[in-house]
Amino acid sequence: MKKIYTCLFFVDLLITTLTAQDSIYYRQCISDLSSRDFHGRGYAYKGDSIAADYIAQVFKTYPLEKWTPDYYQHFTIGMNVFDGEVEVDFGQEFEQPRLFEDLQIMAYSCAMQGQYKVKPLSPDNVIAASKKKSNKYKKLFLLIDLSEFDAKDSIQQKKQKQVLEIVHANGLNAKGYILVSDKLMGWPLSLGRVDAKHVCINVSRSYLTKIPKKVRVKLDRQRINNYQTQNVCGYIKGKTYPDSFFVFTAHYDHLGHFGKDYIFYGANDNASGTAFIMDLARYYSKAENQPDYSIAFLALSCEEVGLLGSFHFVENSYIPISTIKTLINFDMVGTGEEGITLVCGHAFPYEFEKFAQLNTQHQYLNKVVPRHASNNSDHYPFYEKGVQAFFIYAMGKSGRYHHASDTLELLSLGGYTGLFKLITAYINLYNQP
Repeated sequence: MKKIYTCLFFVDLLITTLTAQDSIYYRQCISDLSSRDFHGRGYAYKGDSIAADYIAQVFKTYPLEKWTPDYYQHFTIGMNVFDGEVEVDFGQEFEQPRLFEDLQIMAYSCAMQGQYKVKPLSPDNVIAASKKKSNKYKKLFLLIDLSEFDAKDSIQQKKQKQVLEIVHANGLNAKGYILVSDKLMGWPLSLGRVDAKHVCINVSRSYLTKIPKKVRVKLDRQRINNYQTQNVCGYIKGKTYPDSFFVFTAHYDHLGHFGKDYIFYGANDNASGTAFIMDLARYYSKAENQPDYSIAFLALSCEEVGLLGSFHFVENSYIPISTIKTLINFDMVGTGEEGITLVCGHAFPYEFEKFAQLNTQHQYLNKVVPRHASNNSDHYPFYEKGVQAFFIYAMGKSGRYHHASDTLELLSLGGYTGLFKLITAYINLYNQP
């Protein structure tokens, strides 16, 4: 923890010396949040709590107004945590697989240790066998090759979805499953909320070139029920309309620490968005920048496990939802050299046009593009309640999505200055002359 609070001292020093947007401050915040000390801001080693404490200390330094004594809005979740040994091998014929390169273990998987026979089963046989109640696979790992499915064929994709549903629910009562795919499938942390009794391993076709006879698994997994996490919430009171709010949100959580060594650093997703609202809070906390309308700053937990933090805030809001003029959610804004996209831009064309016109007038960013509404980030629970809510993400080069290579070193920060100026110019539209 010593290093973390050294970073906080540096942040405090920057706060006292910077007067407007500054990429040094922004970069330092991303660096801190995506460092090894924060364990990927997940639930192993309490990475989420370490990040929340960092954000709350920064909010306190500004200082922001608060609704609770420590800026925290607590809630609980049930989650699987993989903080011990994670080993898989298929025998001497195969090289040791690389985690999240050659294979990945689905987050619902249970703790397991042992060596098990492997039986191949076609997708059609999986579907047929799921209609019969049987325990004949209970000691086996079933290998299912999904690599032949054509992503452009809707019938085949429907069949693949059916197979995955059977596997996730352990419809064949197997010890475990090995899913072979052309590339590793997505790794949704939301599956970690499921307390399964089997293991599912996803392996790339380029690695598993033939059918193994056995698989050895050593998987340490803890199930933590009623795990306490928290949103971090503060606000700046408006000088003219204190009871009406603009809201800036960003999720600070990420995929965390998997096993002893693998860390999802999450620099772009979403240390970048979290650092951005911290930077905006720093700016608006200065007396000369106090806005006419109040501004709430919500650093939200559990976006990666199903938008749980934003749903919790909406259902337990400190302010009437009807008092929110506009909400802007920042998620993956660490690039931007190619411009930005506003999700829900088509849903609120009149308000979107204000962003577009400001950018056209001042050339802050390469382009500002609208998108239809979607449920892919923390704007959505607010949008669902009728709030004029946007989700901004930046376009440009970064490390791989949901991978250990999502680090600060691979972020350009190319749109940082332009985005900061665009957002403050937008707020100025509502300030009294």
